[in-house]
Order: sequence, then structure tokens, then C-alpha cells
Amino acid sequence: MNILLVDDNQYVLEGLLDGIDFSGLGFSQVYTAKSAGKARELMDSNSIQIVITDIEMPNGSGLELLEWINAVHPGTVTLFCTSFADFNYAKEAVRLHCFDYYVKPIQYSDFTMHVVKAIEEVQRLESEKQIQKYGKYWMDNQWNNKADFWYKYLYRLNQVTDDEIREEITGRKLEYTLDQEIDICIIKIGKSIKIQMLTEENKDFIFRNISEEIFVKEFYVLEGLLITANNTMTVILSNQNKEEHRLRKLCGELLDCLHKYVAQESNCYYREHIKVREARKAVLQMEEISLDDISKEKRVIDYQNYVMERKEEYSADLNEWESLFRNKQSENLMAKINAYMAEQMRNKNMTGQFLREIRSSIVQISGTILQENKIEAYKLFDDAYYDTIFTESVKSVSNMQRFAEYVIGKSIDYIKEIEKSQTFITKIIRYMEENYNRNITRDELENIAYVNINYLSRIFKQETGKSLHNYLMGIRIDRAIAMLQEGKTTVSEVSLSVGYDNFSYFSRLFKDKTGYTPKEYKNMFSENKKNCQES
Repeated sequence: MNILLVDDNQYVLEGLLDGIDFSGLGFSQVYTAKSAGKARELMDSNSIQIVITDIEMPNGSGLELLEWINAVHPGTVTLFCTSFADFNYAKEAVRLHCFDYYVKPIQYSDFTMHVVKAIEEVQRLESEKQIQKYGKYWMDNQWNNKADFWYKYLYRLNQVTDDEIREEITGRKLEYTLDQEIDICIIKIGKSIKIQMLTEENKDFIFRNISEEIFVKEFYVLEGLLITANNTMTVILSNQNKEEHRLRKLCGELLDCLHKYVAQESNCYYREHIKVREARKAVLQMEEISLDDISKEKRVIDYQNYVMERKEEYSADLNEWESLFRNKQSENLMAKINAYMAEQMRNKNMTGQFLREIRSSIVQISGTILQENKIEAYKLFDDAYYDTIFTESVKSVSNMQRFAEYVIGKSIDYIKEIEKSQTFITKIIRYMEENYNRNITRDELENIAYVNINYLSRIFKQETGKSLHNYLMGIRIDRAIAMLQEGKTTVSEVSLSVGYDNFSYFSRLFKDKTGYTPKEYKNMFSENKKNCQES
């Protein structure tokens, strides 16, 4: 499909070429003209289905051009794109059967939808011609009929028998046989902003146009094109030429086109000479390797070669990994993990499943050793960064390396810290000194030290000679003594300031430590201070 842009302003033409993804919409050629005369020359010498033209131009208006197109090239879909919102212009455009009328300035995302509608109009007009030639039933239903057959057959949850396939083919009046050979391509389409902006209808339209342009020229028949929820496109082809070794090249062209105009990260998996009765099994096998493929490079993969190239798998020496972890040899451990992943890549075994197994091994080993050191792993790694790298780790080898380095490094570093028990004891004491005036919970202390509260309590008492509760109480009473000595606040205010809202309880604790009630202590200190001043 070709399109002609007509405008006497070169900047408008360049803006359209830059702002509208014509190739992505399925256009093979985009012609431009700066006058109606040049436009007529191009239309006489080329096959052009859509014309976008300005109205006010020197040496012939867009309205005159449309009148000529109707006479000489009927069936051409024409859009006016003009700065003039004049009613008379619009009225004349309607009289001349202009398909659409767009007033500048051009909003390219909005204008793209007008172009899509024009494409649909071209297809509708072409369909009407085909209907006259081949009959309404065949043209209206054949593509959707085939697509529905393939979707229900290939993506059916339960097994399907030969009799069921044959019955479905017969009931739909399709010309397939169970032993007929087809070729299947599965394209894992990378996520992109362009993809996310497309509606399902536009996806079907664009991908079908691109696929037909690439495959039909090489005598393939596009039997079906299915797009599933996981951004996977399945293309079913029948090969009329039977020439070998063309499908790989065409799949490469398809990826180039998708990479350039639609999605940056796309892989294509193909398989030839599949009997219709075996198509469902083949698709499941191909989808399995496509979903497990972690490569980010654009590549075409022959399923048969992929299976044969994979070498015998071998397991990692997890005992060695655990020993290195336990001995805090983080560099040696990372070297072992990296070597294991490199070997799997050489053997073409490095898949999403292998990365999940590596991640599981790292998590289990770190969890076991942290628990032995009374450290709660779920608290140590309770942060947004860990959540992110955990999810991303199975998507690439580099992501897994980042995850392993973070988990191993943070685990070993903290184990080294708590082996110097004074490290987290100091943290706890500092925290209590800064927050003595409020209720400090067990969870807070666990989150500071990343260790189980029972283990923390035991080590704390061992190092300080006091329980957590008694140490905090001591800090509070010391602060209360200092405030009472200053004499600037009441006893009840002091009680609240050091974290006790129950005055009686505070008084009892204070007396247990000093031998005086808070009031007695304040009065005694004031009297002593007064006597000192008088003397």
C-alpha cells in the first residue's frame, strides 16, 4: 500500500514524515509533492491508494486535485489536511466525497488514527471489489474462520483427537487435511511504548499487514496470525513453493521490521514441515523455549537446531557454594557462580528456569547460614531494592550476578558484624538513648539488629549485665534525675517526658533506684541547692 502527501510547505511534509510511522502502518512507499501538478504526475506513474493534501496551494488547489482524482483514479481515499476551517471548503470537500477533513496544527498521535481509518477504508473498498469477484461469504468470513480454528485448536487446554480436528475442519468448510504440512513461527514481542499504545484491533491490523508483505512475496500463504496475552505472536504458514531454507531469512526480515517500527526486543522461533495433526504439540514445545529464553538479542531460532545444540545439563556443586559462603569467601563464591552460569551458556542451557534454580539455591544457602547466626533473613532483606532485583534476577545473567552479589555480600558483611556482638549492642543502646521517651517495641529492636529478639535479649544481657527492659528503665530514670535536678518542670511532666504516663508506676521505679520518691528527690535537691547558695 502506498500513500501520497501533498503540501506546498516543505516543513509540513517533513513533519508528517517524521511524526507518522508510515512503515509501521504497513505502507511500502511514501510519495511527496509540493503542488497539485506534481501530485498528478506521481499518481499517473505509481499505484497510490491514499492521498493527504492541503487545500490552498499555488498552481491548483486541493479541491481541484480531488476532482481530478475522482475522474482519473476513482477509489483513491483522500484526506484534506488544511489550516482553513472554512465551512464552504468543508461543504465542497463533502460534495467531492473527501474521506476525511483535518484542521491544522497537526497532532501526530491523533492524526495517525485518521490515517488508520483511511487504511481501513482502502481495505473496505478493496474487499468490496473482492466480494464482487469471489462472493460475500468467502471474503467476509474466511480469515476470521481460519483464525478462530487455529486459536481454538492450538490453545485448547485439553488434548484434541484427530477425529475432533477433522470434524472442526469439515464443519468450517476449510481445505486442510490432517497430514498437510505447515510452518509455524512464534515471535516473542518485546514490550515497548508503541506496543502499549496499540489497541488489540490495531495490533492485529499492523502485524497482519507486515507479515503478509514479508511472507506472501515468497509464495507463502498466511493461514493465521494469533496474538496472545503474553505478547506472543503465532504465525501459521503454508508453503506453496516448497523451496527450503527461505523461512529463516523471512523470519529475520520480520524481526527487522518489528525491531525498527514496533518493538525493540523480539525473538522468532520457527519450525517447518509440521503436520496439522501435530501443530498443537509443536506450538506448546516452541512456546516453552520462547518463554524460557532469557536472551535480549534479536535472533531467529530454528527449533530443531535449538534442541539438538543443547548439551547435557550438569548441576552446580551446592555443597561447595555453601562451604564458601559459610567461610565468608564471597569473591571465591561469586567466581564459582559466574563460572557455572558461563558453562551453562556455552552449553545453551542458560534459561529462565536455570536462573530460577540458581536464585533458589542462593536464597536457601543464605537463609540457612543466617539462621544459624540467629539473623532473620526476611528482616535483613526487607527493602524495596531487594524486591526489585529478586524479580529481575531471572531475566538475564547480569541481573542474576547483581542479585547474587547483593545477597551474598550483605549476608556475609552482617555476619561479620554480629560476630563482634558489640556492634549491634551499640546500635540498640544508641536507639534506646534516642527514643527512651516513647514505647519501644520488640519488632523495632529486631529490625535494628536483624536478629531474633530472644537471641538479642540473651546477648544484650551477656554484654551489659542488664536485660533490655532494665537497661531502658535505667536510661529513663537517669534522664528523670537530670530533669528534677534542673527544677524547671513538675514531677508529672518529668514522668511523661521520660516515657511513663502512669505516675504511680514511675514513682515506684524512681524510688527503687534512688531511695526517694520523685517529689522527695526534687525537694531535697532544691533545698541542698538553696543552702549552697546561702553559704
